[in-house]
Amino acid sequence: MTPIASLVQGGQNNSNKVYKVLIVDDEPDQREIFSDLFSTSSNYEVSTAVDGIDALAKCEATKFDLILLDIVMPRKDGVQALSEIKANPAKYGNPRVLMLTNIGGDIAIEEALKLGAVGYRVKIDTEPEDLLKTVQEELDKLNAANAAPQPAAA
Repeated sequence: MTPIASLVQGGQNNSNKVYKVLIVDDEPDQREIFSDLFSTSSNYEVSTAVDGIDALAKCEATKFDLILLDIVMPRKDGVQALSEIKANPAKYGNPRVLMLTNIGGDIAIEEALKLGAVGYRVKIDTEPEDLLKTVQEELDKLNAANAAPQPAAA
C-alpha cells in the first residue's frame, strides 16, 4: 500500500457513500497532489478545475459535496467563485467549501469565511493526513445536516 493510500484508508468514512469532491487550483502540481490524495480511496469521486470559471461550469454540471478552492487564480479567483456558488444553490448545489491558500492572514480569507467557506488551509503548512481529517469532519457535518429531521409544514 502506498503511503498516501494508507493515509486515506485511515481517514475513510464508515458508510458506503461516495463523496463528490472538486479540487480547484491553477497550479497543475497542486491539483495533482490533492487529486492523488483523494483518488486512492473509493470514498471519493474526484474532479479538478483550473480556475473559478472552470469550477462554476463543473458545479453547474455536477453537484459536489465538498470543494477545495484555491483563492488566488487567474480569470476568476476563489472568493469570486465562492460568492457565485453561495448566491445560487439551485444552480451550483450547496457544497461545503474549504479554501486553500499560500498566504496566511489574507483579507481574502476573511471574505471567504463571511461568504460561507467552512475554513481554510495554508497549502504549504498542510499535512495530507490533516487535510483528510478536516475533509472527513466537514463531510460528517454535511451528513448530519442532511439527516436532521425537517420541520413539519404548518
